Parts: sequence; structure tokens; C-alpha cells
Amino acid sequence: MIPQGREVRTEQEVADALGIPLHTWRRREREAFEARVTRVNPDEGRVRLYDAAQADAYASGRPIPTGPDLNAAHPDDLLTDKEAAALLDVEPSTVRSYGASGYLPGGVDHHGRRWPRRSVIARIEQGDQREHPEQTGAGRPATSPAGANRGRAGRDPDAAPDPRVIETAEELARAAAEDTKPPTSAQVAARYDVSRTTGAAILRAARERLATAP
Repeated sequence: MIPQGREVRTEQEVADALGIPLHTWRRREREAFEARVTRVNPDEGRVRLYDAAQADAYASGRPIPTGPDLNAAHPDDLLTDKEAAALLDVEPSTVRSYGASGYLPGGVDHHGRRWPRRSVIARIEQGDQREHPEQTGAGRPATSPAGANRGRAGRDPDAAPDPRVIETAEELARAAAEDTKPPTSAQVAARYDVSRTTGAAILRAARERLATAP
């Protein structure tokens, strides 16, 4: 989670502010740093994010201000797919599918795909409307009931593609258009908090999607 109204810093940004290499910071500084600076996403795994106001104060030697209350839920908190899934009582992959179809609006790409808590709560309060896309502008058509046309392993051949692949393909297209460096599998893995193998698979699928685009 990224608490509402709070900027964050990555480990690399923290190390850069202190003027030391990342591997040195992790070995020599991280333990002391984390004792004073709030890590806002302790449950997210690989990507560590820290409260920017506290991190910047630490780097400049100023008094550390009060950090965010991670137990206080605010409508503008930005939730990961796992956090949104816990509220919706579904799998994280389902949240990503909801976001790709528009059934769960408001997703933003901010250190991985995230959804405002208010969007998740609104989805819960509106109830299950996947059979009524005319009310939501998204979701499964009423003529395709849940479980229909499913192939092997319960996958729906008509389902929207993995939104991570769509987002990565869009980033590859922008990089080609602007003549900038495309994302690497390691960067994709870090963005979505997945293994390097999964990151490489997402990137490969994104390249295939871009190559076959009309």
C-alpha cells in the first residue's frame, strides 16, 4: 500500500541521496535506516518503498518527521492487486482482469499497478454486476454466464489478456517511438512484484502482442 498523500522513495533513490552504491547501502545502512524510516509496503516482498518525507530528512540529517499510520485506511490509499483482492475476496489475477476490463476502474501504474481504496470499496458496495455490463460498461456479457466457454485449467478463451502484458506492451511501444531503452525482465519483475522468470514471461508475451498488433 502507498498511503494517501504520501510520496515514496525506492531503495535506489535512498542510496543515491546518500551518495553510495545500492549494494553498499543494503549491507551497511539499511538496517539503521529502517529503524527510523517507515517502510510503507512491508507486505509487498521484493520492492521496498519508504516514506519520502522521512527518507529525505534522514539523508539530509534533519529531524525525522512523523510517518504515516499504516493501520489507518483512507479512501485514497493506493492498493496492490493482492490488497485489493483481499478486500474483494478474489485472487490477485482476478483483480488484474477486473482492471483490464474496466470492471474495477481507477488503476494507476505507480511502482506496480495499484487501485485507489475508494474504487475497491465502490466495487464492493455495488455488488456483483459482471452479468450486467450495460450497468458498468465492462465485465462478462449477460449471454456468457460464469463458467461458460471455459477451456483447459478453467481459463476463459474470451477473457481479457493479462493487463500486465498490455501495460508492458504499451511501454515497449513508447520506448520504440521515443527511442529510449525498453524495460528489462528484471524491471518488469520488480514492477509487478513477481519472480524474474515470470517477469521474463510477461515481457516475452508483451513483445509477441506488439509484434502481432495491427
